[in-house]
Amino acid sequence: MVNYPVKVGELEEVLPDILVPGQGSVSNPFPGLRPFSMDECHLFFGRESQVDQILLKLSEHRCISVMGYSGSGKSSLMNCGLVPVLLGGFMTNTSPYWNVVMTRPGVSPIQNLTSSIVNHLVEKGSIEAKDIQIHRAIINSVLRRGPDGLVEVCKYIQSREGENVFIVVDQFEEIFRLKDSGDADFANDASAYVSLILTAVHQKAIPAYVAINMRSDFIGDCAQFQGLTQMINESNYLVPQMTREQKRMAIEGPVAVGGGKISPRLMKRLLTDIGDNQDQLPILQHALLRTWDYWLANREAGEPIDIRHYNAIGKIGQALSLHANEAYDELSPRGKEIAEVLFKSITEKNAENQGLRRACKVKLIAELADVGE
Repeated sequence: MVNYPVKVGELEEVLPDILVPGQGSVSNPFPGLRPFSMDECHLFFGRESQVDQILLKLSEHRCISVMGYSGSGKSSLMNCGLVPVLLGGFMTNTSPYWNVVMTRPGVSPIQNLTSSIVNHLVEKGSIEAKDIQIHRAIINSVLRRGPDGLVEVCKYIQSREGENVFIVVDQFEEIFRLKDSGDADFANDASAYVSLILTAVHQKAIPAYVAINMRSDFIGDCAQFQGLTQMINESNYLVPQMTREQKRMAIEGPVAVGGGKISPRLMKRLLTDIGDNQDQLPILQHALLRTWDYWLANREAGEPIDIRHYNAIGKIGQALSLHANEAYDELSPRGKEIAEVLFKSITEKNAENQGLRRACKVKLIAELADVGE
């Protein structure tokens, strides 16, 4: 694995000789529509300069609110930017030991936080598999006991005095959908969840840190929760638009790490097609994932990834639609009916006609589709 961070120009010095187009086995270095995961930081390029600013705010306020519109790279910036740097011990005014708990609210935020904490403790070796259920029940009970619950659980997570606990909440805007759902249980769970986070940030007993990733178009909804607006104002980091050179690095870097080579004319075409549409970054990653696979299956000896491979997958404009149609066409007639019910149940449009996720229980979707869960 290439150590993070590494510049594109340094790749030839650190890559093994086997990673040459046409030789050996090369794997796809692009994640597609999903965010980069922590073990893919060697494939993450173009955002390195932003991590220092986030670290400074986290150090000053013990929290960071990373904001941007959908597709701006918030989750990847956290997974492959901030977290690896913390685990590498670069935040020198704190303990070098970090417990990182990654979670997201979903439709059961406290239950999901409980599961994330238990999973962390299992990975850490603090609890055995046979004891998972009892620990899940205890931690869930403590979290629901009151606003100090997360502080108490953080103390339990620590395996040595002064050890840091870092709670990373992705897709934080799901909280607002629960608050506005009209379901009293969902709304109460959302309020209790926010109280847990705010209390953990403001207490001084243990070094607990919190990061939330949130779509910037939900910033006005923060006023629904007492104290949340103040925390956002103090710790807000708005993800800046990537420059043309940063986008070039985000393309060239993974290609080089994966053992491929991209033609200059395709690079120019990609940068032109993506333009200044920051929300199209996941679509770019998806197009690159599909282009890589097509190039791997259809390349000629010594041929770099080129425009013909990019055109074959539909380019940025059509790559996702073509891929979705391929997946849909593989379904049986009954499967297509179920898929229609599923996607209509988990999506909605707001007043501005923007597509949004909608929380929906699997049991309800199964009933609507007349199938078993």
